[in-house]
Parts: sequence; C-alpha cells; structure tokens
Amino acid sequence: MAAISSAASVFTGKALVQAKTAPKAKASVAVTASADARKAASLLAAGVIALQATPAMALNMIELQDERQTNKNGLQLIYEARDLNITQSVRQDGNSRFSFQKLTTAQTATRASESIKRLNTDVGEYVGKAYWTQAANELRRQVGTLRFDMNNLVADKGGDKAAAKAFYASIEKLDFSIRQKDQAAATAALASVQEQGNALIKQLA
Repeated sequence: MAAISSAASVFTGKALVQAKTAPKAKASVAVTASADARKAASLLAAGVIALQATPAMALNMIELQDERQTNKNGLQLIYEARDLNITQSVRQDGNSRFSFQKLTTAQTATRASESIKRLNTDVGEYVGKAYWTQAANELRRQVGTLRFDMNNLVADKGGDKAAAKAFYASIEKLDFSIRQKDQAAATAALASVQEQGNALIKQLA
C-alpha cells in the first residue's frame, strides 16, 4: 500500500506541476487575442472614418469644360508638333503643326515680309556666288512658311490668288535652277521671284 501511495503521490505531484504550467499557456493565448483585438479595432475605426468621408467626397461633382475653342487658338499646338503621326498638311479643323500655326494678320505680314527680305538678300547672295547648297537650303527655309503666310494674307485681305500662284511657280523654277547649278537660269529665276514677291508683299502687308 505504501508503494502504491508513494506512486500515487508521485503521480499527484506531476499532475500538480502540469496544473501549474497550464495557466501560462492560457495567458499567451490571451495576449495574442488581445493583439488581434487591437488590430481589429484599428481597422474598424479606419473604416468608420472612411465611411464618414465618402458622402462629402460624393458631393464634389465633376465639372466638364468645353476647351475646343481654346485648343483651336493654339493651346495644344506644341503637343501636336511632337506627334509624328500627324501630317504637316492643314486640316479642315485647323492647323496641324506648331510651326504652321495661323498667326494674326499683322504677325503673318511681318513673317512674310522677313521671308521676302531674305529671298532678296541671302538667297541672292548665294546664287551670285554659286553657293548652291546654301542657296537651296535658305530658299526652302523661307518657302516653308512663306507659301502658308501668303495664302493666309490673300484670304484675309482679298488678294490676287493668280499672282500668288505665279509667285509659287517662279520659286519652283528657281529651286530647279539651283539644283541644276545653272547660274544663268538661277539668276533669271531669282529676279522674277524677287519682283513678284516684292509686289505681293507690298499689296498684302
């Protein structure tokens, strides 16, 4: 019996030890539950704040503005100039490239006058010295905007369309003579271009 009692006391002692460690496991579970509860409470508070702010944001209506006229006046021309998918031709809804934007009548006349001046001076000098590459490059630089400006001036001021077309034809003859490096033909064509250009700009400027 004594052996049984001692064995029982041993078992009882072990049971008591196990009973003492059990609350520690429960305490760790309680701490974890407390952390989860704080996290859930934080999420709940954030949700409540968001729900309270939503009606205020919903009252801010989106305002649509018609910017077609602003764009037509040149707001987006700089972006279109960088878009290689847009051609350099003038479309029905307006000018398509930044370098060819339509200026005011006074600005158009000023730019056209400057182009005519360079045809008289720079191109004339290059042709006289047989600097064919420089002459061709300068001629095409000026014609790049001159034709556009002349057409706008003719339309705005009711100019002579036939005279403008004859002027463009003379420029093409001059360009051909320069490419052929024909001094005599280029000199004659240049004189015609200068005469017609000066007469046109005097009428339209």
